[in-house]
Amino acid sequence: MSINVVMPIYTAHAGMVQAQKTFEKAAESIASGLNSYVNPADMYVASGLDTSIRAANKAMENVQSGMNFTAVADSALGNVTDSLQRIRELSVQASSGIYSDSQVAVMQEEINQNIAQIQQTMNSATFNGKQTINVVTPSNPDAAAVVDFMVNPENSQSISYDPNIVMDDMSFDVSTPQAAADTLEKVDSMLSDITSKRGEIGAVQSRFDAAADQLSTSMMSNMQSLSDIQDTDYISAILDLKQSQFTMEAMAKVMKTVMNADKYVLDLLK
Repeated sequence: MSINVVMPIYTAHAGMVQAQKTFEKAAESIASGLNSYVNPADMYVASGLDTSIRAANKAMENVQSGMNFTAVADSALGNVTDSLQRIRELSVQASSGIYSDSQVAVMQEEINQNIAQIQQTMNSATFNGKQTINVVTPSNPDAAAVVDFMVNPENSQSISYDPNIVMDDMSFDVSTPQAAADTLEKVDSMLSDITSKRGEIGAVQSRFDAAADQLSTSMMSNMQSLSDIQDTDYISAILDLKQSQFTMEAMAKVMKTVMNADKYVLDLLK
């Protein structure tokens, strides 16, 4: 007489091993938050999505740098406008011809102080060591290089900003009514140039805003797709965990039952 218990025990053991693997994968997915069942094709897609997200993040940093760069330039031009407006007021005042030489000298001194303030403002209008505004004048004809900001690595799209503004030399004279009138005309021309440049900066900043919106939309889409691939589906993982636990318990009972049955038959043969 023979007792064939090998096959049931083997089957139960194989089922337990498979259930143990399922249990470990489910537990790993729950603990890490990453899907342990991703196939190679999906992993390839996920890798590409991750690359796009990282590149978009850097492009977003470039956009922010561009916004900051041009904001420094616009703020500086705003301060220069305030100084020029004060020079304009003094020019209008001095052009009336009713003031004494000493009074006109006081006006000229205040104008000179405003000129110094304008020069200081322009010189300090830097971002990361680069001049955000370069005033091109007859005495300073050298133009600065155009600054490019990469805002879309997918198609190598960039936004360019020209820091140069062409203006007359910062020299104002109000010593006579005619000189004051000439200064007034000169200041008005400079104010017009600055207004035009600030409008140009505003247009560039609008492009940065549009690029930021586009990048945000793209990143959110890619992040959602990446999440769908590699993030844990907690409901499925928990179901797998519970099912594998149940299977392991069931297979353990099967093995115990088979082994006990073998012992019982042997006891009967004694």
